[in-house]
Amino acid sequence: MNSRAVGIVMEPKEAAEAEGVRIRRTIGGERLVLLDPFLLLDHLTVPASDSASAGVGFPRHPHRGIETLTYVVAGRVHHKDSLGNDSGVTAQGSQWMTAGGGIFHEEYLEPDAAGCEAIQIWFNLPAREKRKPAAYRAAHATDIPEVVLPQGATVRVVAGAFAGQAGPFAGIGAHPTYLDVHLPAGVSVTLPAPAGETAFAYLYRGKATFGEGGAGKETDAAHLVIFCDGEGAQVTASSQEEARLIFVSARALGEPVLQYRSLVMNTIEEMKQALDDLEQGTFVPS
Repeated sequence: MNSRAVGIVMEPKEAAEAEGVRIRRTIGGERLVLLDPFLLLDHLTVPASDSASAGVGFPRHPHRGIETLTYVVAGRVHHKDSLGNDSGVTAQGSQWMTAGGGIFHEEYLEPDAAGCEAIQIWFNLPAREKRKPAAYRAAHATDIPEVVLPQGATVRVVAGAFAGQAGPFAGIGAHPTYLDVHLPAGVSVTLPAPAGETAFAYLYRGKATFGEGGAGKETDAAHLVIFCDGEGAQVTASSQEEARLIFVSARALGEPVLQYRSLVMNTIEEMKQALDDLEQGTFVPS
């Protein structure tokens, strides 16, 4: 296997978009506007609270032309939308939303004694699917298969497949592989990333080396690691502590991207239509 070398290592930049929520952004910021087909990567945290109902986050707002995947590390994330969905998932659960032709939603992070922590990715939709019907689905911790590897490493399969296990989210337009990986101290794993796909890891706990042998790059949390092309990616946890990361890969769409806040289209005409729909009250298809 032609293991992938590390191309870029990036430290998140703070974004101030929701009072009470710390947002560490690596994709979608001024330094990395787009990593095709990924539009945004936010690491969201809220401090611990004595009250599990004290949610903070993102009030009702529109989306069109994208899909989002929110993976919950701690606490609870509560979603409510214009389709009538009103749902929450807790630690090791995930929420997938298709904005498609248009959706309004709100999302709140509800801390418990461990706080609240989540990682959210925006996926671009292919041009042919930009106006597909909006949809939402929650996957709780028990819905997500976990693969236990030799030496105690675990891989939770959120989307795509790994070691014969398929994740619960099979209809995402970008067809990504999304894995939550826990490595005990000193343990290595090689993760699948077919040649030609865009692949990255986001290390949210501990310290790890990415890539093989002397060419590997060591980094600590929280950093984004973008891989060069190849057929797999090797990760080794530090000998001193465990490492926790998400690993995501998908084939680039190679299509024009026109983004205005939470609206992502391909052409000026499509964006004009989206803005006109918002102004005229016809944004959500009837």
